[in-house]
Amino acid sequence: MAVHLLYQDFFRFLEALSRAPADPWTVYEEHYLRPHRAALEAWWEQVIGLPQETWTDRVCQARPQDYGLLQMVVEEGDLEEVARNTLTRCQAVLPLSPEPDSYFLVGFYSPDAFTFRVEEEWAIGVGLERLRSQKLIPVLLAHEYLHCFRKRCLPPARTLGERMVEEGFAVAFSARVFPDRPRHDHLLMRPGQVAVMRDYEERLWSVIRPLLEIEDEQVAARIIYGQAERDRWPSRSGVYLGWRMAEEFLEREPGRWEAEAGAVFLALASD
Repeated sequence: MAVHLLYQDFFRFLEALSRAPADPWTVYEEHYLRPHRAALEAWWEQVIGLPQETWTDRVCQARPQDYGLLQMVVEEGDLEEVARNTLTRCQAVLPLSPEPDSYFLVGFYSPDAFTFRVEEEWAIGVGLERLRSQKLIPVLLAHEYLHCFRKRCLPPARTLGERMVEEGFAVAFSARVFPDRPRHDHLLMRPGQVAVMRDYEERLWSVIRPLLEIEDEQVAARIIYGQAERDRWPSRSGVYLGWRMAEEFLEREPGRWEAEAGAVFLALASD
């Protein structure tokens, strides 16, 4: 398992840009893209998915003064140590060989964390640009570790129900890796959001249950992550309901997680 601190070279790009504001893309390519081309091109193609021209435009709009908070975030603690400690805890719950690499990068409107393939290997990425602290990084890493397991061991999720199970199981997994963290951290919600979900759980199921077999990715994204249609369901409803499915499964078969960690996910995915 390797931890790749790509953000260090992003700061070198910003420093070079502030010293000699030449063509930003040329400076970016020299200091950031070229040393990490495999990972950054995989991130752009698989995670962002927009034309090359958009990438170039965003680089050209970058201003060094906009990254002061990011500098403070990365100075809060040793991100390499955080990653290694987190993945060691993940391995103790659900062994995965080889361990996935992790990449700490600065992009442009990246998700906070994601899985992607770098030179044919599934890896974990953390997009640092939107984080306001390191508080949730261990939870994010544990969540994405489970996604790496899922993608290595099982066919891709197709239906809405399968996608909800995958997200919910990732929440349940991070809660077992870090049991002292509050529930809302693992769900990546505010406490009030969790309370609303709990109060309206049955109503949410009445709307979403008839859609579980659909394979439309856009509909799945709206339900799971709350992209539009919030008059029908709150943001991240699919994540919450998927987590409830995972928790109910594990409650029905107590002790099975510890004894057969991998088999639990396989069974839940087909339940």
